[in-house]
This record gives sequence, structure tokens and C-alpha cells, in this order.
Amino acid sequence: MCQRPGMSAIIAPTEYPLPELKASLDDNPWMATLRERPPLSQRQAELKEKRVQVEQFHRSTVPGLTELDPVTFSRGMLMCGLRLFLKCLGIYERGRRNALDLQLNEVEVFWPHLPTGLEGLRILHLSDLHLSRRFPAFAEKAGRLLQGLAVDVCVMTGDYRWGYYGPIDHVPPQIHTLLDGVRSRFGTVAVLGNHDTFEMAETLEEAGIPVLFNEGIALPFRDATLWLCGIDDPHVYGCDSIETALEDSPENSWKVLLAHTPESIPEAAEAGISFYLCGHTHGGQIRLPLIGAPSSNARCSRDQVLGRWQYGDMMGHTSPGLGTTDLPVRYGCPPEATVLTLRRGREKIVSP
Repeated sequence: MCQRPGMSAIIAPTEYPLPELKASLDDNPWMATLRERPPLSQRQAELKEKRVQVEQFHRSTVPGLTELDPVTFSRGMLMCGLRLFLKCLGIYERGRRNALDLQLNEVEVFWPHLPTGLEGLRILHLSDLHLSRRFPAFAEKAGRLLQGLAVDVCVMTGDYRWGYYGPIDHVPPQIHTLLDGVRSRFGTVAVLGNHDTFEMAETLEEAGIPVLFNEGIALPFRDATLWLCGIDDPHVYGCDSIETALEDSPENSWKVLLAHTPESIPEAAEAGISFYLCGHTHGGQIRLPLIGAPSSNARCSRDQVLGRWQYGDMMGHTSPGLGTTDLPVRYGCPPEATVLTLRRGREKIVSP
């Protein structure tokens, strides 16, 4: 299949050892291939103009805003009211403690027709880090959680900054801190979320963290090929294209899509995606007994707000995220990094 220069990368199968240290970001041949692409502003010149225009429409242009400022005045007032309500109930501080109770969850996902070569492939799924300039200790805490973890690939599905405004130069160093102890055979790739500007993508790539902006990469695993592709945030900007992300995919490759939100699920299933990874919802961030999440901030079904789900033949995973936004609280939805292991067959249901 013809490959357009600078868009997607196809890497010939080879034998490879599991890297020893810091392979998620440094000295990884597969990620080096992605880093050798032209800058994102060249690869996506037309979409950059559109993306930036939409960013300016949805964000305030008042100078001097910081990561503490809400995206809109009405959103800020809503959060002030919710904070006051939680404090009146006496549970606000408990929610803050919950938000720092970082967890690492191991999940197996089954397909009857998974290529045998992909059996056992491990994906570290991180989402909604919401890293704050004011609180670098959060990245250090997350780094301790992931220390010594060995996976085949690490994927990050958007929202790297806390808030919407202010400098973003703290984000790449904190991501490096977070991933410092992770060993990843194929390295780390990222897609953008609704909190992330086009400038964030350029900043990540300048720091050696490849961004898939309607692009993909072929990863050889034993005798199979995994096409790992990503799209721009489907929630706000209107620059996402699954069709473009699949253009260079090899025939018979097994396709994994990274998207910030679960809002492109029907289109992904129709396009032949096998595994859809996303975040954005934070699992609701506040989940009530019996009711679940009062708000998911996404156009999706309730079962697609958190964890594993299935849509036709496509499986998916919506991460609850590691960070928080608007309010630094969680209830009934712990912050989580997830290791997803691919399995061939059907899930065995164990009776209680």
C-alpha cells in the first residue's frame, strides 16, 4: 500500500529485545521513526489553521489567564457552586484524597478472532493526566505507581494539562517523570484531547513524544501486524478523521484506534477498528451509588463511560483517567492507569 511521506510509519518486522530503561521515550527505534517525520505544523498545515481557529472561538482571549481560570465564566460559577455543596456535605476533603489514590489496574480483553501473534500483547493506557504546574508531586507519585512496569506499547489519549490557560512547558518534563520507570517495547504515542491546543501537540513532539493526528504506525508483533492509529479530539474541534488515520494501514493488519472521547464509536466500528481506546469522561469523576455518573460530558451510552465495553464486533476501553479537572475530587471512580492484555478466545465468566 502506498505511504504518504511524513504521515504514517510502517516498520518492517524484526526480532527485538525488551528495552531495559526509559525506552518509552528515549532511544527506541520505532519511536525514532515517528520522530523523524516532518513537524506536525507541516504534516497538518491545513488542519492546523482550522484547529487554531476553533481553539480561539472556544477559549477566552483575556491576557494573563492561568491554569486556575475556568474555560468559561458559567463553567466557573458551576464549579464554585459544586465545591460549596460538597463542603457543606462535609465530603470535599475526602474527594481530594480519593483523587490522589492512584491505582494500577490489569485488564484482559478477549476476541474470538484475535490474530494468534497478538496474543498476550500488553498496552499501557493512560488518559487525562491533567498535569499541573503548581503540583509536580503528582507526576512523581504517578511515576512511583508505574515504576518497573513492562509493556509492549504505551498510549496516552489526551488532556495533558490542568485547565485551559497558561504556559505548558511543564507538561513534557512531568510526562518524562511519570514514564521514567516504564519499559515499553514500542515506546509511547499520544493523541490530543479537548484541553490540548495544537501548540501542545507541537510541544510534545519537540520533547520526543510522537503525536498521532489522524495518523498511524504499523507495529510488528510475532507474525502479526498491529496498526496503531490516532485521531484528533472528536469532542470539540471537528478535525478528526478515522478514514485518514487508516489510509496507510497494511492489508490484514489488526487495528487499534486512539481517540480522546468515546464519541466516534459508531464510525470506528464501521471503519473496521477492532479496539477503541479513549478517555475524557473521567468515568464521570463523581459516581453515585446505583445511579452511576450524573454527567459524562460526552455523547455516548452509559456503558461506554467507564471501563471495558463492546459495540458490535469492536471492543473498547474508556479510561477513568489519572487526573481530575475543574474540581480535584473523585467519588466512586478512582484514578487509574490501565494495562490491557489482548487475549484470543472468549472471556471465562467465573461464578461467585
